[in-house]
Amino acid sequence: MSEKQLLYVNLGLLSVAILFIFLSFFTVQSESAQGTMILISEIVGGLTVISAGVSIYYIKSDQKYMPVAILSFFVPWILYVIGHHSSIGAETDMNWLWFVSLYILIIVGLVFIRISYNKIEGAFALVPVFLLFINAMFFVYLVILQVWWNVPSLFS
Repeated sequence: MSEKQLLYVNLGLLSVAILFIFLSFFTVQSESAQGTMILISEIVGGLTVISAGVSIYYIKSDQKYMPVAILSFFVPWILYVIGHHSSIGAETDMNWLWFVSLYILIIVGLVFIRISYNKIEGAFALVPVFLLFINAMFFVYLVILQVWWNVPSLFS
């Protein structure tokens, strides 16, 4: 595959993964529909991570920073999925460790995505901008979730 084809595959898989991530938030009222959306987003996200890893190896120009931005975007989401499937909740002991590691990964990811934005050329430079925005929303969501879990009056 050519460099441009690898970039388009990464862009397409990333778009589909983000679409299903958002659809999983919108289908929260129906447990079966949300479970299906989460499963699909995990499968497509896994394919996106594999594709980005392969692209980093095969792309030799500065455009390899697009797969770097994609991996920087997905690493905190992978940890979030692991925590979700491990049933980390408000009553879990030391849930703060999960949040601190997520905060660190998101901040490091935001730095790498910002560096990638400076290196990517052409229309593909818009991808890190959207990834920055989505990860910033994810960061705010995690802060609100942690505050919600730590309000003692809710669980007494």
